Amino acid sequence: MISRVAKMDVGLFVATLLLLGLGIVLVYSSSFAVAYGKNLGENYFLFRQITRALIAVLLFTVFINVDYRFLSKYGGFIYICALVLLAGVLFLPESQAVNGAKRWITLFGVRFQVSDFARMALIIFLAKKCGDDGAEFDGWRSLIPHYVRIGVICALVVLEPDFSTCVIIAGIALAMLFVAGVRPRYLLATGLAILPIVVILIKSAPYRMKRLAGFINMQEQGQGAGYQVTQSIVGLGRGGFFGAGLGKGEQKYFYLPEPHTDFILSVLGEEFGFIGVMLVLLIFAFIVYRGFSISLNAPDRTGQVMAFGFTMAIALYMLIHASVVTGLLPPTGVPMPFLSYGGMSLIFTMSSVGILLNISSHIKTDSVSMAAPARPKRKALRT
Repeated sequence: MISRVAKMDVGLFVATLLLLGLGIVLVYSSSFAVAYGKNLGENYFLFRQITRALIAVLLFTVFINVDYRFLSKYGGFIYICALVLLAGVLFLPESQAVNGAKRWITLFGVRFQVSDFARMALIIFLAKKCGDDGAEFDGWRSLIPHYVRIGVICALVVLEPDFSTCVIIAGIALAMLFVAGVRPRYLLATGLAILPIVVILIKSAPYRMKRLAGFINMQEQGQGAGYQVTQSIVGLGRGGFFGAGLGKGEQKYFYLPEPHTDFILSVLGEEFGFIGVMLVLLIFAFIVYRGFSISLNAPDRTGQVMAFGFTMAIALYMLIHASVVTGLLPPTGVPMPFLSYGGMSLIFTMSSVGILLNISSHIKTDSVSMAAPARPKRKALRT
């Protein structure tokens, strides 16, 4: 164990723990008013987040020391477990739905969002299949099995319904296929084929159309569908350059809906200002940089694709959350990795980084760099 930790990417390790610690502080600052208003006690969300953070650190440590090739070996079993859970959650009674959505399931007294596990399972399984000896992409026939694996997961997720997570999972999977060697023209054609389905799904749900309308006419619907984003931007503006100070933000006092989950970056901006937001985004950029570096230098194609998938997941969730908070995208309910309240999301994110660190520990070079890999490795990525 000690030798494995000594070989891993220390920079990624430290950056992850920094964001984990900051997230606990932000969850308390953004949630105590909400908890008090619900008669839960002002420390309710803080204690729950700390408990989940301890579990996340434990699993983080475990996955650092579990060989990623061992995980990929059982990738098919993990994928099937995800399918069973996704299908099972749809058959729960309506009393188990939250705001009309069946996304959570309770096992052994622990409640978690199944799509988080499904995303992790798909990344591991897809990396395994892309890394199998002789795996080539020479036409549509070779892509169909992968599209079936991705499509089944996405279909079950969108039925919960969780449209935004479905889109993110599909985006991660297609990006992984590109890294594994699929030619861009096939992926472009796939994207064009999927686009009508996306439009139909958006139009079929009134609340999605309402969010989209609120996003387009934000100024006119500041008290309606565009209320959340309007209040988020007000908080960011109030924070200015240096912020109002930790705990001194006002938007969390029932002006900003879900300040501890969907809009935690707005709370960060109001209390720590532009400087604080930029520092946090730079830490995220560093994590993404190190993750892609690990992907470039991983010892085999399975490790390359898996590292890319987990890094892409962190990058997409961060970018989408930041875009929603700043009004560049309509509200999606996507949390900010490491920072938003949501213990199980944190657990799966930390587990993903643990796998990334395990992959980094297998790199034979003394340090991970962004330099392009040697030509033979490049061929292994783009066959």
